[in-house]
Amino acid sequence: MTRSHAKNNTTQSTLSYYERTLLRKDGAARRLGRDSFKPLDACYLCLSKVNDPVSCSSGHIYCRECCISDLISQKAGIEAKKREMERWEEAERLEREEAKLKARERVVSDFEKGMSLGGSSTVKRIPIGEDKDKSTTKSKFELDNNAVEKVAKKAEEKALRVMELEQSESRKAKLAAFWLPSLTPEAKLGPLKDVKLQTLCHVGGLPHPISRKTLLPVILTYPPSSTSKPICPTCTKELSNATSSILLSSRQPMHSADGDGDEGRKKKKQKKDKEEAYVCGHVICQTCSDTIVKPQGRCCVCDAKVEDSGRIPLGKEGTGFAAAGGAEVKREGVAFRV
Repeated sequence: MTRSHAKNNTTQSTLSYYERTLLRKDGAARRLGRDSFKPLDACYLCLSKVNDPVSCSSGHIYCRECCISDLISQKAGIEAKKREMERWEEAERLEREEAKLKARERVVSDFEKGMSLGGSSTVKRIPIGEDKDKSTTKSKFELDNNAVEKVAKKAEEKALRVMELEQSESRKAKLAAFWLPSLTPEAKLGPLKDVKLQTLCHVGGLPHPISRKTLLPVILTYPPSSTSKPICPTCTKELSNATSSILLSSRQPMHSADGDGDEGRKKKKQKKDKEEAYVCGHVICQTCSDTIVKPQGRCCVCDAKVEDSGRIPLGKEGTGFAAAGGAEVKREGVAFRV
């Protein structure tokens, strides 16, 4: 009984269109349409219009409630991971101690076998003219403890290197986080307590740290129509995924630069470790940022001081115009063909 063609359709020289769609090649890619993109003013977590928007240091926008709830859930997972890492560290310590003990025992046993301490005694010849009783007395063998200790130490170091290599491979399988510097292939094996676990923003190509203190306020400007898209507050240009938007962040308001001398003396008395709150979070277009904000170094809406590091590109979906790869989704796999 022959099998059906549907189960062996990859063995034929000519395939139909439907059969070619079933045969996915390695790295098959599909281009996404505009309906698959998130709007510019939508949250990356709930995908709805942002409510009390905040942003990470890379310009990814969230609802404040969604972001804080995600940070809380990540912290709960980190605490559970820390307790698990403590158990791993204790297990690794016991494995290293056991490996050192076995290496020392093996070295001592090999040394004793090599010196024939565990075997039968050899018969010594008696020269002519010597007393038989004097010649039959055996000289005591003294074990060189320093030599044994030296060889045992080398064996322990070798066993520890092998054990560290095995533990490093097993640790990378347990903590599958390639962005942690302690888990890179060239990183040396250190204590698990040195592995820094922190809350991350997983939007974008590479996860990056995020915390409640580093959240940036976002101020979106809308026209009188409540259902319309956000606009640039300076040129009233509509902001969308097809345009480049810039988020302005600053800790220095307008009155801080033009304050009196008394205010300056008061600020010197304040503690330096206390950072001021962010006072700007306006979103403007790329053109206004390059022509107005960059030359003056101030926000075009609230006149807050904005440095070069305070102009952050706002995250968007798609490619904008001529970029490649941002509007595609890929699936990695293996195509079997007989």
